[in-house]
Amino acid sequence: MRKKILLTCTLTMFLAGIALAAAPFFWSMAPSAKAKAARSQHDISTLQPGDYRFEPFGRTSPWDEMVLIIKDWDGSIYAHLLPTDKGRVVLPENFWGLGYYFCEKFAPETVPDGKLKKSGNIKCHDSNLPEWSEDRWQWSYNGTSQKRWTIDMYTPGHEIKGNYLYIDN
Repeated sequence: MRKKILLTCTLTMFLAGIALAAAPFFWSMAPSAKAKAARSQHDISTLQPGDYRFEPFGRTSPWDEMVLIIKDWDGSIYAHLLPTDKGRVVLPENFWGLGYYFCEKFAPETVPDGKLKKSGNIKCHDSNLPEWSEDRWQWSYNGTSQKRWTIDMYTPGHEIKGNYLYIDN
């Protein structure tokens, strides 16, 4: 009986020691205040359900990136980073930014009043795209590809505080 109690106490102390020793490592994985302050910041106070907008990424990046911010009809907010070249979105081959087709009219599908089409897609609206790509480069508003062989949109982590969207990457 005493052996069992001694073993249980020893094991409990050992596990508690490991947890206490590991705690600082887990706490240090959270972004620092400096990293949080350097995030890309976007005012979404005027964004109504069914609206979208393109904005510059607002941080130093190897690409000329734009942010596509969408407020879906259910109030969900999605932010996608798009690599661009001279204002045209670089459509992906295997990865975003590694394609050689460019799209000048890349946007969500809309209805005549400019609002998002309910259950629509984000796609290239250029008329000069290859025929084979017509249904290849389409994504839902949350960034999921409509075709399994096409990569999902790059959707970085983000946080909404008040009227501002902060993008982590």
